[in-house]
Amino acid sequence: MARDLLRVWMKLNHIHCYDEGDGWGDAEPYLWTVFFKIDGDSVALTDDLKLSGTATVVTTPGSHGNLGTSDVNAGDEVPIPSPIGEWSPFLQPISVPGDLKPVVGEDLGGIVGVVAVLMEEDNVTDDGAQAGHAALNSAVQSALNDIIATLGFGHTDITDDDINAYLSKMQQAISDAVQAQQNFFDNIWSFLNADDLIGSRVFYFKHDDLAGGPTINFSQRWRNEGDWELFGSVNASVACTAAAVAAANQILAKLFGTTAKEMRAFRDREFRHENMQAWWSLIDRNAPQLANAIRTDQSLAESAESLFKFAGQLRDRQGPIADEHFDHAERILRRLHETGGRRARLDVSRMLSLLEHLRGKTVEEATELVESVSTSRNPHPAKDVSHLISAEARIPASLKRG
Repeated sequence: MARDLLRVWMKLNHIHCYDEGDGWGDAEPYLWTVFFKIDGDSVALTDDLKLSGTATVVTTPGSHGNLGTSDVNAGDEVPIPSPIGEWSPFLQPISVPGDLKPVVGEDLGGIVGVVAVLMEEDNVTDDGAQAGHAALNSAVQSALNDIIATLGFGHTDITDDDINAYLSKMQQAISDAVQAQQNFFDNIWSFLNADDLIGSRVFYFKHDDLAGGPTINFSQRWRNEGDWELFGSVNASVACTAAAVAAANQILAKLFGTTAKEMRAFRDREFRHENMQAWWSLIDRNAPQLANAIRTDQSLAESAESLFKFAGQLRDRQGPIADEHFDHAERILRRLHETGGRRARLDVSRMLSLLEHLRGKTVEEATELVESVSTSRNPHPAKDVSHLISAEARIPASLKRG
């Protein structure tokens, strides 16, 4: 059976400091992260039963100060900013040549992960730290490409041994890059009290482990240069928003089976317009967070159930949309705003700003309004929609013509 295309949401949440380990001073931790995946986007199984291709590597910004604090003491929790700790890629099954499918299967599962390196600032220069970060990025790409070359039928999964074989090489590459970037006197000073490596860890997750839709919590504690623990989570959903939400709840899954045809027909009919597709994409890219919120809150599942029923009955274009449907949608969106990452919060803010102006409209009027406004931050509507704007609701810049 072929594997599904998955939308993954990986999030490094926070770092807890049990002991800053920095004597009389306050600790100044910083975090390097490199996200990666090995999947069908850039890798395939060849006729000789070997994997061919390169890993997808996504780097993140900053070194010294990139956690937004230089004053960490025992008992503190340090939130990890979204640009450093959040990634939401698609995970594509790895293709298999047709004549090998009877032996190998329809496809192979990919993997997705993150390399996390927690450091504590001392005397390495800012430029030296940045050079070390760049060296880590290059070393991760090189190591993963080397690992891919060793994989094939019979050894399709990356193991801890595969990862550990490259960690010491990565550390040496970072050290060499820092030394090369700093001048002679900087090197003497930083050698006396170099930035400390608190710890490093490669977290990785297999396609089949994520396919069931569970939220997998993970953590790593380092009792080195103090006592620190990094916390994160990952979950995935089938890359179909309605199916992903349905998978989060048995009642919704049953309901989706009865309404799927009608929902897809409405999507195919109404979402052909560019702006409608763009608004749908905001929901689609947050599907894992949305599914996770619904899975953990029965009241949200009930709201989703109501919206599923409504979506399966959208035939009367001249009939007004009942307020209760907007109430359900707003409840779900506000919870996503509370629990999602930075991108989710931005997406939800844009959707909520438009939602209030859809209240009281017919399906046809609501469609016209959504089609007229793009999802960019402050666009002008494509046409005059003043007749559709609700006087009672705040008018966002995206609905004003200037």
